[in-house]
Amino acid sequence: MEVKQLTGIGKRESNQDFIYVDRFESGAAFFLIADGMGGYEKGDEAARIVTENIFTFLNFVGSINEQNIQKAVQKANLAIKQFNSKNNIKSGATIGGIIVAENTVHLFWVGDVMIYQISKGRVLLQTRSHTLVNSLLKTESIKEEKSLKKYKHIVTRSISGNPSESSIGYQFIQFSEGDSFIICSDGVHNTVSVEQLLMYINQKNGLQKLENEFLTDAQDNYSLILIKNK
Repeated sequence: MEVKQLTGIGKRESNQDFIYVDRFESGAAFFLIADGMGGYEKGDEAARIVTENIFTFLNFVGSINEQNIQKAVQKANLAIKQFNSKNNIKSGATIGGIIVAENTVHLFWVGDVMIYQISKGRVLLQTRSHTLVNSLLKTESIKEEKSLKKYKHIVTRSISGNPSESSIGYQFIQFSEGDSFIICSDGVHNTVSVEQLLMYINQKNGLQKLENEFLTDAQDNYSLILIKNK
């Protein structure tokens, strides 16, 4: 397995994205991007707290499955609630994570950190972000492209202290030889298309070229993890 990552500040004053790559005691590989909530206070600390709580909980459970991942997220949500109460602030994070255990892959997300599964140059899976736009499109409450812009950055789920808003999205799939996965914050997928991502990851020094584009065009913090099953 080959792993590459990049992160940067974009046009923001600080980087509130948090990348975490580690292994559990069981040997399973853990990859996560937490995006501190834009406009909230101490977003960088919130992203770190969320990540550390999820990893610690899952490191000591008997098995990795959807139910235990949800419990880990609820533990992180409680930690953020306590953090916010102690500091009298609002903070939180959205997340996208992957756990690789042998040849199985658990994908989980809350909010708008996106995950792609790629095979033979094609996108096999793209997670559906928890955003107001997607909710409105699902119910057909909005149809005009120009109307989408004002709802674009509003997430409907996050880890910010409210249990009712922290339900995970989840997928369980096989990790086949030649597959790749990308986890990326909204600073990535709002700057480049998935077609551009595919073009870059298939080039020599592609991530460096991609980062050069972010240095010029990214308005927000950008973070990406690329995982290849070689």
